[in-house]
Amino acid sequence: MRLDRWLAEAGFGSRKEVKRLILRGHVTIDGRRVRDPAYKVRPGEQVAVDAEPVEPPTLKRYFRFYKPRGYVTSTRDPLPTVMEFFREIPRHERLFPVGRLDRDAEGLILVTDDGELAHRLLHPKYRVPRIYLVTVEGEFREDGLTSFRKGFDLGRRKTLPAEARILEKGEGTTLLEVTLFEGQPHQIKRMFGILGYRVVALKRIRYGSLELGDLRPGEFRALTREELSALRKWVGV
Repeated sequence: MRLDRWLAEAGFGSRKEVKRLILRGHVTIDGRRVRDPAYKVRPGEQVAVDAEPVEPPTLKRYFRFYKPRGYVTSTRDPLPTVMEFFREIPRHERLFPVGRLDRDAEGLILVTDDGELAHRLLHPKYRVPRIYLVTVEGEFREDGLTSFRKGFDLGRRKTLPAEARILEKGEGTTLLEVTLFEGQPHQIKRMFGILGYRVVALKRIRYGSLELGDLRPGEFRALTREELSALRKWVGV
């Protein structure tokens, strides 16, 4: 692994910051000063910063998390964020949520420190499905379902074709399952708003191959090897 990436993943800052450390001569490998950020660190070599040995970077971490309502999907915000639930995890400051759910929405979120996987999961070209349970006010008309397949003009760009089906009609509300292949801001609420319906409840139950499962609000669990492998397959990692 490149020395600058090695130090960044070991928690010494961004790639730009660690390059500065290296170029200024703060880094040694097996006692030899190294000023090349592209130097390939080999297994067993001892890296030190200002003569202090550095532990090798640990493996990436992956958690499936049930976001409860009332929390912002962000690492920093004046309002309570989902990262409040991860404060006891070592090196929690390097974790971040993949994608967003509105403050009043709930459901599945992947929390990780793997930037490459996060980028691919979020990029529309990989068409990773996100499945939601959506409750709207009123009786949803069947003819409105075709609008999801055609796409909606939300201003910035037209949405990708989506899928929607009615699960249940209750007293004054309708429960639908909606599948998106992208994540524009407030997308579901805006799509239903165009059709004249107000969303009163929103819950994400699946992201790619990852399912909410039996998690309760506020709970998280590390992904199993099988879950991570299946998720990576969606985006060709």
